[in-house]
Amino acid sequence: MNYSQRLIDHFRNPRNAGMMRDPDGVGEGNFDGCGDLARFSLKVVDGRVSDVRFQTYGCGPTIAASSAGSELAIGRPVSELLALSEQQVTAAVDGLPDERLHAAQVVAGAIRAAARDYLARRNTQNRSEVRPHV
Repeated sequence: MNYSQRLIDHFRNPRNAGMMRDPDGVGEGNFDGCGDLARFSLKVVDGRVSDVRFQTYGCGPTIAASSAGSELAIGRPVSELLALSEQQVTAAVDGLPDERLHAAQVVAGAIRAAARDYLARRNTQNRSEVRPHV
């Protein structure tokens, strides 16, 4: 398989890998075909992602896609992450072989799930802050 230099760089030098204390949103994506799993944690300030961390178990392309996906997420409005596509993640590593396209699916799915989790937490928090006075 031929991998791009960008993919190889993200695999060898992953950005934003690790855990995050008190994330504002967390999401996971997985691929049952080989067991790949990615978990993304987000910090959000004023509706934009200020920090991202990922933990990934899987093949090299999934680790590389996680690193590239984390860079895609930083600075973006959370609402944009809800529509993050596999194609955007694939483009961020300059392409994936057909037999490794699941890497982009896992990563995009995990980032979208983290964005949904953030929005659900925010909505729950807003409802609890707006209590009727009796």
